[in-house]
Amino acid sequence: MPHSPAFSEKYGPWAVVVGGSEGIGRAFADELAHRGINPILVARSRPTLEEAAAAIRSAHPEVEVRTVAADLSVPDGADAVMAATKHLEVGTVVYNVGSEPRYGDFIDHDWEMLAGRLQRNFVSKARLVHHFARMMAPRGRGALVLMGSVAGFGGSPGFALYASSKAFSHALGEGLWVELARRGIDVLTPVVGQTNTPTMVRAYGPVDDAADAADVARESLDQIANGPLWVEGKVRQLVADRIASDPAERAKGIGERTARLAAGRPSGAN
Repeated sequence: MPHSPAFSEKYGPWAVVVGGSEGIGRAFADELAHRGINPILVARSRPTLEEAAAAIRSAHPEVEVRTVAADLSVPDGADAVMAATKHLEVGTVVYNVGSEPRYGDFIDHDWEMLAGRLQRNFVSKARLVHHFARMMAPRGRGALVLMGSVAGFGGSPGFALYASSKAFSHALGEGLWVELARRGIDVLTPVVGQTNTPTMVRAYGPVDDAADAADVARESLDQIANGPLWVEGKVRQLVADRIASDPAERAKGIGERTARLAAGRPSGAN
């Protein structure tokens, strides 16, 4: 069913989807195209990007699809995205990159790997949000979607930096939701649980009753004006339980679940 042109008028004509080559990001790009917005897919792998772009063009020939191959784990990654979109009117930014396939204690990881995660999940995110929001503000319209996670509601042994990056998204999104509302920009942080994205399936195997990426993208965009948080239905009780729980017990329980996930027994892990 076609969507109202009001959506594309408020949130278009272009949308930058960071992490748009597969999984939830690709689902966002496809849903945005369905709603009449031209998606710009950003990811590291050029072949995966072009495969995703070709599929979206085939499904939605009425929109234009562009790709930007950029590594946001390095300092100049965000600059590449900004340069590639310099002359485009970007009305929506979806920052979806950041899943974590490498389980392990924080101090057991090499610093180089952790530094790349910090750059990708904190610095590049803030840089691109700052850049594009400043471009949207004079127009008095636009949207930012900062993907969150159940993991952002508690320390996660084995995924400590990842969980903190999701808490960062939640807090950043809430603050910007107030600040940017005065300038006509909507901000939403969707909170989801386990989703069978290609990255996570390759790392840990499929999860029963996981969220569907297409459903996450569609429902997030349906809720885009109702920020600051939207919690996916399957994890609402889990989020409530984590918020209400004792911090020590919460961290221990999360650690047990993440250990099961890393061991290839993902049922019940978040």
